[in-house]
Amino acid sequence: MKLSSLLAGATLLVPMLGHAQRLIGYYSRTAADCKDRPDFTPKSLPIDLYTHLNFGFASITSEGVIKSAFPDDFWTYAELNELKATKPTLRTAITIGGWEMDMAEYSKMVATPATREKFIKSAMEFVRKHKFDGIDFDWEYPSDNRRGGHVDDPQNFVTFMKEMRDAANNEKLTGDQERLILSIALPGGPFHGQYFLVPQLAQYVNWFNIMAYNLHGQWEQQVFCAAPLSDPAIGTPYYGYSLVNAVESMAPRTVDPRKFNLGLSMSGVTFTLGDKSKTNMGAPAVGPGKAGCQENGAMAFFEAQKLVKNFAAKDPKDQVPDPWNRKITQGPQMDELSKCMYMVVDNDQWVGFDTPETFAYKVKYLKDYGFGGVSVWSMDSDSANHDLARSIRHNLGEGYAPDHDSTPKQSAKDEKVADSSTEGGETPEKSKSSGKSKMASGAKDHIQHLMNGLALVVFLSISAGLLI
Repeated sequence: MKLSSLLAGATLLVPMLGHAQRLIGYYSRTAADCKDRPDFTPKSLPIDLYTHLNFGFASITSEGVIKSAFPDDFWTYAELNELKATKPTLRTAITIGGWEMDMAEYSKMVATPATREKFIKSAMEFVRKHKFDGIDFDWEYPSDNRRGGHVDDPQNFVTFMKEMRDAANNEKLTGDQERLILSIALPGGPFHGQYFLVPQLAQYVNWFNIMAYNLHGQWEQQVFCAAPLSDPAIGTPYYGYSLVNAVESMAPRTVDPRKFNLGLSMSGVTFTLGDKSKTNMGAPAVGPGKAGCQENGAMAFFEAQKLVKNFAAKDPKDQVPDPWNRKITQGPQMDELSKCMYMVVDNDQWVGFDTPETFAYKVKYLKDYGFGGVSVWSMDSDSANHDLARSIRHNLGEGYAPDHDSTPKQSAKDEKVADSSTEGGETPEKSKSSGKSKMASGAKDHIQHLMNGLALVVFLSISAGLLI
């Protein structure tokens, strides 16, 4: 790639100024578990980049009430919510569910008026006690009988969300409390997505987070990036599993697109190659890649970035030690259709991953579609310099536009002066989170942001042997 072409491609990292959009970061309770992870605690989060933080996960007990997954999670709740003292416009939510939860409890909870009422009461008390601003529902998945689902789950979930919204809207607010934010995590495709009645649910949520990742993985016999932007050709294996397909199948045009956030992953996917001589997209695989900081079949961005830096280092002294002694044996390159990077490690480990550059393409797509923002799983997989989050924020634009929220919010302070004759719900007052766009303060950082992004693109291109 010639330098002029590289510079042209780097314009994707220029902030696209316009209406600002939300960036939601998921904080995993296992964030600090990896021995090779850069220092990562709530206090280390780049809250200047994020508008919302979701803690994952809480669960539903067999008694049908909300419960923290682990006793010491309370300390993390407090640390996350203390960040709002530094950034008053920041909002937090507790995410209920996740893959490891017993999903039969979701099905039982939404099944009857009594069980729904019991859970809603416990959830409202829980979030107020721990000072969260909202609840994010991650049910994987309604009507999936392999995971305790029931045929009535889809409609029961709609009924539950209506009652949850009614309870939130009718809550007596005190102090600076605001109406709770309610959101739902949606799967990245129609197989499970068909059981989410999105147009009906949209009436009761502030937004949806479409999990447009893990579309490909260790369960397959061919290598693909976990979240390709576009589909391979019709008739090829796994056609229909792409970011574009996820958006078009889960975001019906009858629903305001600003109700949706595109879910992106900060981890890559790994496979063990079946034939070391075949490494292109679609090459045969015999299973997941070996575990590093994450489980088999996955690699955090900060791990991939470190391997790329070591690959590019001319002097061994400039290399950073890797606990697993991994080395790139085929340099990283971009797959133009998928808009993701891939490389080979230790001759038989195929790694597909996103970079600031590939995220720029995906953010451009969601902006063209009119989405309200981005959600990322999970923040601990980003680099120590938060390069992926910076790329997303640069391309979304600075700040946050609260008028994208589907449900008007009032603080208790506003409620006291609201017109008492108003009927049919809340007065559309601005909440304290209406925070004006930080365009003025953010503008001075744009030059530095662009240079940082350009440096990353140049670096990756050099490491891949693309710069001529």
